[in-house]
Amino acid sequence: MRIDPVHVGDDDPMTGDRDLPMLTVKEAMDATQTSESTIKRRLRAGSFPNAVRTSDGKWMIPLGDLSAAGLRPGKMSAPDPVTPSDDRVRDLSIENAELRQRLAVAEALASERNRIIDVQQQMLRMLEARPAPAPEPADAAEDPPPTPAPAADGRAAGGALARIRRRLLG
Repeated sequence: MRIDPVHVGDDDPMTGDRDLPMLTVKEAMDATQTSESTIKRRLRAGSFPNAVRTSDGKWMIPLGDLSAAGLRPGKMSAPDPVTPSDDRVRDLSIENAELRQRLAVAEALASERNRIIDVQQQMLRMLEARPAPAPEPADAAEDPPPTPAPAADGRAAGGALARIRRRLLG
C-alpha cells in the first residue's frame, strides 16, 4: 500500500484530526527502541495510515499509529553495563593459561608423532627398495647360514635391519 504525501497543516485524511501527537522517524525510533529501517519499512507497508510527509519531505507519524502497529512507545532505560568481577576475570585468565599450555603439549605431541611417521615411511621405502635375495645353489642349502658376529654392545652387526636399528636407537 502506498501512502500519498500529505502536508502537515492539512486535515488528517483518515480522521480529520490534527491533535494527535506526531513523531519524526528519529523520534519514533527512539520512542519504540526500533531501527530506522523498521520504521521506514512499516511506513512503506502502510502500517501508519495517519502518517504525513512535511513540506521538507520528513515523515511525521502519529503516536496512535505506532501503538496500533504493535510498536509500543515508552522508552526503555538502557540496561546496566555488565562488568565482570575481578574473581571471574582471574578465573578465566587461569583457565586460558591452562588451555594454552594443553594446546602447546598437544601440538608438540602431534609434531613428534608426525616425525615418527616420517621415519617409519622412510624405513618402509628402504625395505621395499632392497633387492630380492639371489637363489642359493643346491649344495649351499645343506650348510647353515653364517651367523653375524655380535657387535661390542650386543647388537648383531650387518644387515639392513641392524643398520636401521642402529640408526633409530643409536
